[in-house]
Formats: sequence, C-alpha cells, structure tokens
Amino acid sequence: MIPSARSIFRISRTGRGTAYVAAVGIGLMVSAIALGGMATARARSAANKLRRDEVQARIVARSAIELARSMIRADASWRTTRSNGLWLSGESFQDATFDVSVENPNGALNNSALDSVIVTGDAQVGLSRQRLSVQLDAKTVPLNCLAVPLAVGGAITATASTINPSGATITSNLGVTSVLATIRPNVEACATIIGTGFLGSTSAGAAARTFPTSSVFDSYTAAGTVIPISSLPIVSLKPTLQKVVLGPASNPFGVPNASGIYVIDCQGQSIVVQNCRIVGTLVLINPGISAAIAGGVRWVPAITGYPCLLVNGSIGLQMSSSNLSESTQATNFNPPGTPYIYPTGATDSDTSDSYPSSISGLVYVSGNVSTSNAPTVSMLMVGGALSVGGTLTVAYDSTYYNSPPPGFYTVSMTPSQGSWKRVTDEPPQSVAAESTR
Repeated sequence: MIPSARSIFRISRTGRGTAYVAAVGIGLMVSAIALGGMATARARSAANKLRRDEVQARIVARSAIELARSMIRADASWRTTRSNGLWLSGESFQDATFDVSVENPNGALNNSALDSVIVTGDAQVGLSRQRLSVQLDAKTVPLNCLAVPLAVGGAITATASTINPSGATITSNLGVTSVLATIRPNVEACATIIGTGFLGSTSAGAAARTFPTSSVFDSYTAAGTVIPISSLPIVSLKPTLQKVVLGPASNPFGVPNASGIYVIDCQGQSIVVQNCRIVGTLVLINPGISAAIAGGVRWVPAITGYPCLLVNGSIGLQMSSSNLSESTQATNFNPPGTPYIYPTGATDSDTSDSYPSSISGLVYVSGNVSTSNAPTVSMLMVGGALSVGGTLTVAYDSTYYNSPPPGFYTVSMTPSQGSWKRVTDEPPQSVAAESTR
C-alpha cells in the first residue's frame, strides 16, 4: 500500500524533531563539558596560585629572618637598643607583607650577651601565610690581639732594653723602633720596623689587631667591690697598695669580693701597687701620670681566664725580678683562705716564704705603658703606645684566646643546627628543607 502524502509528511516531521532534540542534547552536553573544563581549569589555576603564594610567603618569611640577622650584625648594641617583640611590622615586599620578631627565652633581650634568641619571620601573600623561626646561638669570637702575648695599638719603642722570649710574637698597629735594644720575639707591625737588635723575624705591613672597646671595663666594675682611694696609705706622697693580700677571701679595706674583683677610682692620683700578693682582678680607673706596678708582686686571677689588671688610663710596669719575700715585707702572703698556689696549695701562719714576682695573667691598659726594671707578664695588651726600658718578659697563655674573658670577644649570632621550624598554632614542626643552614 502506498502511503499517503499526509503520512509521509508526518513521518518526515517526526524525524526532524528527533534530530533536533538530539542536536540540542549534544549541544548541552558539549556546553556542560566545556563549563566543567573551565571550572576545573579555574580550580587548578586557583590551586596553583595558592601554591605559588605559599612558596613566595615561605621565601619572604625566610628573608625576614635574614633581615633580622643583618640588623643584629649591623648594630653592636642591638641587645640594648632593641627589646623583645616585633622588630618590623606590616612591611611590604612585592606581593607580600611581613613581620619579624625576636625573643629571648631567658628574659629581657639584654639579659646576657651570651643568651640565645628566637627569630620569627611571618609573611602573607594573598591567602597564604607562612611563619618560620630559628634559634640563634651566641658564639664568642676572641679579639685577635689575644693570639699573641704582646699586642700594642700604638707604636712600640724599645731603648737600650730587652724583650723576651725567643719564639713569641709581638705586634704593633703602628710601627716598632729599636734603639740599642735586643728584641728576641718575632715582630709584626702595620707600618715600619726600624732599628737593630731584632733576633726573630720581622714583618712590616701586617694586618691590624683588634682591641677591646671602651666598654671593656663595664662588666668588671659592675661586679667588683670598690676600694676607696682614700683608704690606701700614702707612701712617698702617693696612695700605695702594699704589704697586703687581696683576693676572694681577703680584702683589708672592706668586705671581700667572692670573685676577687676590686675597683679603685684613682681620681687622677698616681697610685702605686707594690710588694703584695693579689689573687683576682684589679680595675684601676683614671690613674695619675706616675701610676705604677712596682717592687715585687705575685699576681694571678681568681677566676681562670679573667684578667689580672685592667687600667682605664696609662701606667708604668716597674716590677723587680726579685722574689716577693714575706720576711722582707713582714707579711704573711698565704694566710687562711688564700693558699699558695691558689686555690689548691697550702696556707700557714709564718713569714718565711717567698714567691716569684710576676703577673701570671692578662694585663690590659687602654692608654700608654712604660716599662723599667724587669717586669714579667703573661699577656700584655696596650691600647696606646708602649715604651720599653729594662727587661720585659712575656709568656703566652692560650687560655685567653680559647676562652676569652668578658670584653675581649665579639659575639656572632649563629643559627642553631636543626632549629629551623615552621610555626603554626600547633606545636612547631621541624622543617627539613629549612634545616640545612
């Protein structure tokens, strides 16, 4: 049977409708796929940006810590000019903002020059925030003047004199002049070396040595016991410290200082220290032009590695080579509490002993030093000039370089190994990638 024209039209229209519906469905599917791909791409882009921001924030947090370290290196007084807490806040760098804080876990920032500190860098880029911290430990770096037994900031002039021993090294940040002298140690100078009698090597043009700053006296005066200059007897018109034992258990002028640190403000008077035994650190402030260490002295520090003598000014070293004799001075120099050898030797009540005359430790003088007779000093550091007469003997003691006393070192704040951490609201977790420095 042949279909009618109406039937053919109906069939044709039905086919066209089905095709239209299919086309629309396919279009919707393609649109959905496209929209899904765009959403996925946007999500991936957002995730990638978040990761980039996170990396950038971490880099900026690390850089903030390095900035704090630079601030520490640039300011020798950072512990007193700054305090615990934020050092920088809301600083901008490219797309990031950052803070940096420094804290001393042991108390105030200036509690001790040797305290560790925690430095935290906090950075934000977009929605990403990163906080890193590191512990900086204080490492003492000895002043290199302590690497030799005799170091002078000014010139050394030796006239008809002798400097011992052979094999040692003496240095001047200016020049060395020998006039009819015998100089057995090796000699280094930043400028010229002139004269004869040099028995060791000589090296002109040497690098300058570093010396203490004016603050070297501060910790000792703070810890020391004051001996008023007025309490000293006057001998030959000069206040004189003599025929006494000064140490942690002995102070004839008042209460003993347990560390053996004593401070005398000379008030411009020419103090003389002679014929006595000292176990400790004596600090002389503002001595007169004729101040001197003379006669026989037996002198060691009470605290191993501490200086024997610190002079804020100038002084003469005029010690004798003769022993310090108890019978000659009518004084018992090893009474109860101050045995010889200190601290493990013996004490007694007689006056029949004698002791070699020397300063067995570090002497630092901020001004000038002149020598005569036959002084023996382990370590002599002179901020000004040194004029040598008589026989000067030095004897190097590596204790002072290996464990420098207060005022004779600089402090380097160094990251503690393994202390780099990522800081969160949770207990901090170690950041392996950050622990390489």
